[in-house]
Amino acid sequence: MRSNATFPFHAPGACGNKIRRAALVLAPVLVCSSACCIGRGEVQSDTEVRSLLTEAARLSGQVESLRDRMVVLVRLALATRKSGESTTAKMNFDEAVECVDGFPSQEHFADFYRQSIAEARMEVGDVEGADRTLGRIKDDSQRSEAFRTVGLLQARRGDFEGAILKAPAIQNAENRDEFLQSISEMRLEASNRRESQGVDEWPHSDPCADIAAADGLDTPDEKAPCLAYWGNQLATEGQTGTALEILRRAHKESRLVVDLNLRAYTLEEVARGQARAGSMKEASRSLAEARPVALAAYRKTKLKHGWTQIVQDLVQLEVEWGDINGASSTLEQVEDGDKMNALQRVACAVVENGHKKEALIWATSQISSRDRALALIGIAEALLSPTQSTAVGH
Repeated sequence: MRSNATFPFHAPGACGNKIRRAALVLAPVLVCSSACCIGRGEVQSDTEVRSLLTEAARLSGQVESLRDRMVVLVRLALATRKSGESTTAKMNFDEAVECVDGFPSQEHFADFYRQSIAEARMEVGDVEGADRTLGRIKDDSQRSEAFRTVGLLQARRGDFEGAILKAPAIQNAENRDEFLQSISEMRLEASNRRESQGVDEWPHSDPCADIAAADGLDTPDEKAPCLAYWGNQLATEGQTGTALEILRRAHKESRLVVDLNLRAYTLEEVARGQARAGSMKEASRSLAEARPVALAAYRKTKLKHGWTQIVQDLVQLEVEWGDINGASSTLEQVEDGDKMNALQRVACAVVENGHKKEALIWATSQISSRDRALALIGIAEALLSPTQSTAVGH
């Protein structure tokens, strides 16, 4: 048996970027996965999605913090746009900008938030709205940076001429020249990509190609997650006995893994595989062992101003298995910005994995209007994926 893709050894690793607190709220793209794409052919239920987004919109009006309400409205706008309601999405974006306009004068990140909203609008094709939002940025240096980043997003969407029109707003001559050079390169790359379509990629080596390859790996940091991966594959294929044996080996090997993110990731994958193989008792023990490791990895990463989704993955499993109280308890131990991101992404991922009932219970269990709205938006995003037409039947 061989894998179809290279095993992502470094997938659970933390991003090393030192992100400002403001960026933590809007920067992580505000979507749960690439599966949540715009697609109208096989949408699970337009009525259900509309109902979820309508409720989220109602809840957004009850969010007292202007900053939090802005975040909910931007994410609501993105999900609404994916549902095909572009006019309503533009209204949501406009309301988010109005929230920023209402920030107290001492709020230093107001213009940064305006830039982030402009970027989000450009990413979904709301060019006019993005330009209007850019025009409300007050600080000269922030405006210059905003026109540069939004212009590059516009170019990536293929609107090279529109992007070039933003060049005069970039005050620094060197930055302006680099901006124009980047657009020129993107235009050339797009042309070359069209010409090279259909060309086979160069084959690459996969260090986790099969179980035999996993046994040949020297370090626990490589061997443990590789064994966990193949244990999951075998469990998915119904080879439960062999799967559990491999997963027990992965569990044992995980105790020697030095990197906390990787150890927690391995234990979570072991738990997932054991559940698939029907051994919930073993799965629960593995997940319980993963919890303190994941939280320790999260805290260590935050001290270095990095980001990791290891706790989010843990909460996702807890929700899927119906441990709503455990999921809430785990999420209470992360910073508020990370909690906001996790609420939406966990709800979306849980539905994607076929557990819509559990996701709805998770959403309705949230006490605050902000948190409930974010979870409902995550569910709606998952339902907007055509791949969910047969996956969320319970």
